[in-house]
Amino acid sequence: MTLRVSDAGVRLTVPARAPAGRVDAFLRASAPWVAEQSARLAPPPAPLADGDRLAWLDDTLVLRLHAGGRGRVARRGDELHVPAERADARVEAWYRAEALRETGERARARAAAMGVRVAGVAVRDPRTRWGSCAATGRLSFSWRLMLAPEHVLEHVVVHEVCHLRRPDHSPAFWALVEEADPRHAEARAWLRDHGVLLHRGPAWRDAARREGLSPS
Repeated sequence: MTLRVSDAGVRLTVPARAPAGRVDAFLRASAPWVAEQSARLAPPPAPLADGDRLAWLDDTLVLRLHAGGRGRVARRGDELHVPAERADARVEAWYRAEALRETGERARARAAAMGVRVAGVAVRDPRTRWGSCAATGRLSFSWRLMLAPEHVLEHVVVHEVCHLRRPDHSPAFWALVEEADPRHAEARAWLRDHGVLLHRGPAWRDAARREGLSPS
């Protein structure tokens, strides 16, 4: 059984034959977690401003906005230089492109090591899933993984690549994940506890810190 908390509400997924008593017990036990996650939901983030600190895997980039709408987004060391006009959209587009490159390189390297083939990689912005694997062998990832710690991004890539060999969540699948990613339990826990914060945008760490929600 799984619970998902988003600005659309709380979503419970249960096996078809799960006893009603077990479902009720699960919901009661999960109530504190649901309340905590719901408290973390917030209105859309404020527009990005010059000097904002942006999450970038394990690092931080300082946003530098420049007057006008011309020019391209460019990373220079630990700074991200962006034309001020439509800055938020430009920053997201840049993150999406970097996420496509990063997940593609990691997925193909992992697939080669496992003896499987990636048919293609796409980047999207789903609300409840961080990655997926189609029957065709095409993988999809959330661009917001670039805002998470690097081991979390790596775990999601490994998880989906393992589905190329085992398209299920059987014990054999989890054994494959364990072998390829010994930190998978830690990464899954991080996403469960803090993943909702990534939807606050690239500057989520500072916003969460101000509200006392920063991950440990």
